[in-house]
Amino acid sequence: MLGGDLLEAGSESEPGLVIVHVLPLVAARAGGYVTFALQASLALREHGIHPVICATDLTHLPMARSLERMSPVDAPYGADQLDVRLGRTSPPRRLANSWQMWHELPRAVRVADLVHIHSLWLAPQLAAYVWCRWMKVPYVVSPHGALDPYLRRKGRGRKLLTDLLWQRRMLSEAEALHVTTSEEQALITDIAPATARFVVPVGVHVDEYAELPDPAAFVREHLAGHVGPVVLFLGRITFKKALDVLLKGFARALVGHEEACLAIVGPDDEGLTPSLRRLATELGIAERVHFVRALYGDDKLAALAAAQIWILASHTENFGVSVLEAAAAGRAIIVSPQVNLASAMLAADAAVVVEVEPGAIGSAIAGTLDDDLRRAPHYRAARVCGTV
Repeated sequence: MLGGDLLEAGSESEPGLVIVHVLPLVAARAGGYVTFALQASLALREHGIHPVICATDLTHLPMARSLERMSPVDAPYGADQLDVRLGRTSPPRRLANSWQMWHELPRAVRVADLVHIHSLWLAPQLAAYVWCRWMKVPYVVSPHGALDPYLRRKGRGRKLLTDLLWQRRMLSEAEALHVTTSEEQALITDIAPATARFVVPVGVHVDEYAELPDPAAFVREHLAGHVGPVVLFLGRITFKKALDVLLKGFARALVGHEEACLAIVGPDDEGLTPSLRRLATELGIAERVHFVRALYGDDKLAALAAAQIWILASHTENFGVSVLEAAAAGRAIIVSPQVNLASAMLAADAAVVVEVEPGAIGSAIAGTLDDDLRRAPHYRAARVCGTV
């Protein structure tokens, strides 16, 4: 059930094992950690375990200006099949705080056999930690890339204070830390070194990508009827995705490939789109770059179907659910080494791996567009990689 409030949803007498997932929000636009929590919950339920999802009612990420409350329309795949409990957001909103969640979370924790805390630095994680310690309920923590050294440097003062006040203890006292790749595990060896680690990747429903829809409607509606190759970025528009570098690289790739266009598809909770549009204009490529709102379900599949190349040249990416989605869809893929799936994709000959640098990105795009013979095995290898 997708409940409007914690007070209105859930039960304290569910049979069998109960695992409570605590997240800042469960809106689809939040990306990877929401996908993991919901897909893991659906899988656990098939084994007789009762999952409970506790989150705030935020629709957008905490730093966004929007004050919209979440509705079923904002929920990702599978949320309507689960016990989802939402607490009304309250100040300080920048920390994804919900006093209602603080008050009602003990009801869920009290009957839990295990609490799974997702992401870091925010009030819901603190609330879960406090109640788990008070009620002596074991918990595990999934940082979902939040401890990557690149991200630790952003907002360093606030994060240092959070660490000193409570988060360092939360990580040290956890039963285990869950990471999604061995690369993520290697990046956080200095964090809570005595706490056990488990590497468990994120899964996607590969069958959903086996037969892609006709891309004509997507091209007509969002790309102004473009005829020619499409380079696709599909994900959150955020600073770590290095979209400014992508624009500069795409500008270089257009030399000799004037028929190509770049589609940047995804939610922008950080308000970066205006500056990216200005950069595209300065580079003289504005007519070849299309900014598209977040797409889900069949609309997202149609965007994938339209793409000759899918690209994620990110500064940091602890896993990259969208990489697996592109792989399952059989796209030709370009990623940066900082995407932690890059080494596996490269080993499977399912992706081109390039540095986050305009020249390297431009060469990779141009080379992939040029080499039809090379793109075909990449399509096949990517699809196989997306099914493992």
